[in-house]
Order: sequence, then C-alpha cells, then structure tokens
Amino acid sequence: MGGGYMLFTKRITLDITEYERLDRAGRMAIRAGDNAEASALLRAALDLWRGPALVNVDSSRLLCAQIARMEECRLTTQEHRIYAELQLGGHHDLVAELFALTAAHPLNEKLHAHLMLALYRCGRRAEALSVLRGLRAQLVMELGLEPSPFLAALEQSMLSGDPSLELRGSGDRRGQAVAS
Repeated sequence: MGGGYMLFTKRITLDITEYERLDRAGRMAIRAGDNAEASALLRAALDLWRGPALVNVDSSRLLCAQIARMEECRLTTQEHRIYAELQLGGHHDLVAELFALTAAHPLNEKLHAHLMLALYRCGRRAEALSVLRGLRAQLVMELGLEPSPFLAALEQSMLSGDPSLELRGSGDRRGQAVAS
C-alpha cells in the first residue's frame, strides 16, 4: 500500500448519518401509528441541525445541489414531526411555528394544511379559512394554479364543521393532516 492515511469510519458517527437514521426511524414510527415515538425521533433528528446546511463550505455547483437536497430533507422532517404532533393534540403549540414556516415557504401546501388544521382545532376556524384564501391568491398570482384537491376538501370540511377534523384517538386518522 502507498503512503498516506486511511480513515476507518465504523466507530465515527457523522451528524448527517445520525440525522438520516433518526428521520427514517421517525417515519417508520408514524407508519406504525406511534406518533409520540415519531415526534421524539424527528425532534432528535432536527436537533442535530445548527443553522443552514454546509454554511461554512465554499459552494460549487455540485455542492449547491447537495445543500438544496439537505435543506429539503430538513423541511420534510419538520412536516412529519408536525404531523405527528398534530395527532398528539399539540395544535396550540404548533400555531406560531407553522405561521413562521408558511411565511418562509409561502407555496408549500402541506405546511398550510397543517396550519389550517391547527388553527381549526384551536377554535379559530375563520383564521384557518383565511390561510387558504391567502394561499389561493398567491398560487393563482404566481403560478396560475388553484390549491390542490386535498386543500379544497379540507376547506369544505371546515366550512361544514365536519367532526372528523377534531382530534381523534391515535388509531383513527380520518380527516387529519397528511403525513407523506
């Protein structure tokens, strides 16, 4: 073997590999219906983040693509954690975070749906419907699109006071926020 060093990583845990492990386990817990475990695992995954991905590294085109992938993964993990916490009745605690996330991601329909459901469960139906009106205006203005059929159905459920939107036991997911 030539000169140089060889690095063995069997005993080294990188933040990204630990994040991916926790994220995967959290998603599996959601599929299994264990929202408390999912919330804990996904929070642990997100706790590994300390600001924007690879912020102190010079960005090449390839690295920019990796940064975008990592940031999108982070957002998806946040969406899944919020879903799990909505299933656990955490709607009051999620409203402020969801307002911030929808402001940062103004075209993300899933985040808007989570915010609408959280507001609705807090007894703030008018505000929940207003969130959809704002999203609809933005989608039409920027993209010429109407909100997804899921959001239209959520709006109708809210307008009719559909009891399936209320918090149910952990085994019943009818009318609740979308996980994937």
